[in-house]
Amino acid sequence: MKIEIVCAGIGGRGVLLASTIVIETAIAAGYSAIASDEYGMSQRGGSVVSLVKVGDFKSPLIGRENADVLLAFEESEFYRNLVFLKRGGMAIVNTPKDALPDKINNLLAERNNNCFLINADDIAREKGMIQASNMAILGFFSYFRIGPYTFEGILDTLKERTKGKFLEKNVDIFQAGYESAKNPQAIG
Repeated sequence: MKIEIVCAGIGGRGVLLASTIVIETAIAAGYSAIASDEYGMSQRGGSVVSLVKVGDFKSPLIGRENADVLLAFEESEFYRNLVFLKRGGMAIVNTPKDALPDKINNLLAERNNNCFLINADDIAREKGMIQASNMAILGFFSYFRIGPYTFEGILDTLKERTKGKFLEKNVDIFQAGYESAKNPQAIG
């Protein structure tokens, strides 16, 4: 099995923690996983991109139109990193919007991409921890059971990585993200 995943967002959105959970979930399931992080000015809201490859790969870099999955923790970073998503790939986008621009919808349909919108910020805000919207996205992603990325697999890793006072809230937000995937807003 080989899976290529792009995690994209801005500084302070938990992209690196989420990508670490993605990597460690694969490793816990017995797969090889490598990653490359790119973050400049991330503490000031700059772009953060983590490239994750699961399976027998020699390089952590993901080329144009090679990613199976694009997890966009910020809508603007979805547009910037859409170039990585392969035809037939899947994107999950954190946005408060009900729809993306028609031009993007047409492109996604033409490329046979599945794109799902989630308002992860609202889910996390409702649960009292806005900074954990990344957990809602991971919960949503786990619903699709791609390779080792099952609800149980990601949840176990989340529990290992998140300890102390934040654990209960993170788990609650992760579960809410999973539940929201049962009635997804799909585009493309």
